[in-house]
Amino acid sequence: MQAKPILYGADWCKKTIAIQDYFKTHDVAYDYINVEESDEAMQAIKDMNRGRIRFPMVVVGEQKPMKNPSPEELDVALGNNIE
Repeated sequence: MQAKPILYGADWCKKTIAIQDYFKTHDVAYDYINVEESDEAMQAIKDMNRGRIRFPMVVVGEQKPMKNPSPEELDVALGNNIE
């Protein structure tokens, strides 16, 4: 079974909203962490980006964290077979 993706983002961020829409359209259960509401989440973002604050970030299991992934990158990470 595929690991549940974690989306680190912000409610006002258009790119975060686009990734949420992707997950909803593809019926993907995911966890959303608003980086503006959690010091731990903000630190996680910095850890993933060599000290910089960059989001949205998507983490799928043990895969390398993805910064602002495209739908195609999400398809690959989630193992979706889109024809």
